[in-house]
Amino acid sequence: RSTRASGAREKRRDATRMKTFAQTIELESEDAIEAYDALHARAWPEILESLRAVGVVDMFIYRSGVRLFMHMTTVDAFDPDVDFARHMAMSERCVEWGEVTRALQRPAPEAKDGEWWTRCRRVFDLRSQLDALDASRSR
Repeated sequence: RSTRASGAREKRRDATRMKTFAQTIELESEDAIEAYDALHARAWPEILESLRAVGVVDMFIYRSGVRLFMHMTTVDAFDPDVDFARHMAMSERCVEWGEVTRALQRPAPEAKDGEWWTRCRRVFDLRSQLDALDASRSR
């Protein structure tokens, strides 16, 4: 019985695992700011629905000048290389959204060849450091 209960707990924990991603890109120019902000203030329903369908749970885009920063939480099985392509293929409106937004963007200066949104590496995690600190104090 305890093995079955333990297995059920493990399945629940697996179902709630999430991934986080951080990415950056720039707007083509300061002239693109107003259009980009307006588009995202009222994102098209098809975009919202398809992002949810491919496993995006939460997404925030921040802007400072022409620099954009995206923070995204997804289901554990999410693979950006596969699932963003699936998102784009879900409807003509997704393709149109991609064309409209891409025309307003340019890769960040640090982007690798062929990279559009540049993935950011996590350099600080408050929660894990607090956990380590608490663990060291409880010894």
